[in-house]
Amino acid sequence: MSIKRILALTLATAFTMGSLSPVAVIAAQQNGVLAGKATDKVRAPYSRFVVRVRGLNSTGIVQTVPLTAQGQFSVSNLALSQSYLVELFDTSASRIVCTEGPFALGSTASSKMDINIDCGKNPAAWLLAAGAGAALLAAATQSSSQ
Repeated sequence: MSIKRILALTLATAFTMGSLSPVAVIAAQQNGVLAGKATDKVRAPYSRFVVRVRGLNSTGIVQTVPLTAQGQFSVSNLALSQSYLVELFDTSASRIVCTEGPFALGSTASSKMDINIDCGKNPAAWLLAAGAGAALLAAATQSSSQ
């Protein structure tokens, strides 16, 4: 018997016996996890910081979680088929310290467990490109108005 048939038979048996509902299977497949750690380059106690997860194509924060004493975090129950940014947020100064991502969650990769929020490294290339584009736009606007 092929593996597909065995799997189908097992699932069918579980559904008919009531031990596994189709809704539970679908719900389990629709949750993603982002986890990792923040390095101590920020030179402040971790108790001042939280990790915020923001959808890449939305303006709102999806979840906020505190860091452990070791600087670790885990954010679960994230919708799949989306990309997320992970922000280290300083609660005492009410500001974003640094951002990592984007991290895409989907059916092939429903979790990313080794995120390292490293505030001491150089900004991501896309952030530098965005800054360079804004600077060029400002220069062009200024020269055309003169």
